[in-house]
Amino acid sequence: MAGGKIIFIPLGGAQEVGASCYFLKLGENNLLLDCGEGRTRGIKFSPKFSALLDTPYLQDFHQVSHIFLSHAHLDHSAALPDFLELNERAAIYMTDLTREILSAQLEERFASIEKNISSVAFLQKIPLPQMKISFHQAGHIPGAMMTLINFRGKNILYTGDYSTFPTQLVGSALLPDVKIDILILCGLHARHPHYRRYGDTDAALKKILRKIFLALSWRKSVYCQVTQISKGVELISLINKFLPHAEIFIDEQVMKIVRRFENLHIPIMREQNHPLSHFPREPHVILSTRPPPPRTGFEILKGDFSLHDDFSATVDFVRRINPKICVVVHSPPDKIFHAGMTLEQVLINDPDSRTSFIFPRTGEPFEL
Repeated sequence: MAGGKIIFIPLGGAQEVGASCYFLKLGENNLLLDCGEGRTRGIKFSPKFSALLDTPYLQDFHQVSHIFLSHAHLDHSAALPDFLELNERAAIYMTDLTREILSAQLEERFASIEKNISSVAFLQKIPLPQMKISFHQAGHIPGAMMTLINFRGKNILYTGDYSTFPTQLVGSALLPDVKIDILILCGLHARHPHYRRYGDTDAALKKILRKIFLALSWRKSVYCQVTQISKGVELISLINKFLPHAEIFIDEQVMKIVRRFENLHIPIMREQNHPLSHFPREPHVILSTRPPPPRTGFEILKGDFSLHDDFSATVDFVRRINPKICVVVHSPPDKIFHAGMTLEQVLINDPDSRTSFIFPRTGEPFEL
């Protein structure tokens, strides 16, 4: 059954955002690409690991030998302790910066996975039985990596979350200089033709910055709750750049990540940035992972925004790679009705495209 077959099964994060985790069988090798946690209406959920044992491809979780973690966002990483309860021997690969951010986010749960982690660097190559693996800058957030696997002469690229534009904290994705046969694409906006970015800053980020500017101009303070700790760091950098006189007070959870970044020589803090220990009287900005307190006078903002390519950039990205097969995951359907405008529909009409598309469902196996 093993031989040279390539089997792909999403265990979570298929046509949705949350619990991204993808099983990849390459001959005798059993891998996981990411291992995240989801959240729906405040309820956490993990990947459906049990789906593996319902297939003929795996009889025991210990047959999974390696896990490649693309980046530290919790929807791609937070279920690692859960999986290691099922398989305490799996080797985990991630970049140093991902390791630093993840240790601050998982806190005491990080100890249960730390001994299994090996740090890797961009362009580093590691040989495994029957295959070679290398890692490439993905953009998106610091430390994010794409994983390139060469197996029996075929090149398989898993993007993880990526961005082809630079952000405040990291440059753009750098593609490997090889022909890609199979692309496993985290295509958040692959079915959102109405989603467009504006310039080098996301429209949602511009809206947040504008609301902060207006509130401070009106002598009101701002309470901004961030949905991901690392996004809090991104917001600090943006506020420092575009609103350099704004006083920012940062809660302890976000400060943990800030300190990790600065320990790795990525400067974040400026003179007008402070740990949150009190509520000053002057108009200010509070960045916190917690809901706002029951206090009047704050302008309440949700610090949520996308660091993903928009629809047209996603089309251009796949067109440039031009793989034989593109497996699209992390890709919720559009809420707005449209006709003839998805990633697949655009490229199927492109005479230069050779790509066939798969939009798998959770637990659905495919032979690639």
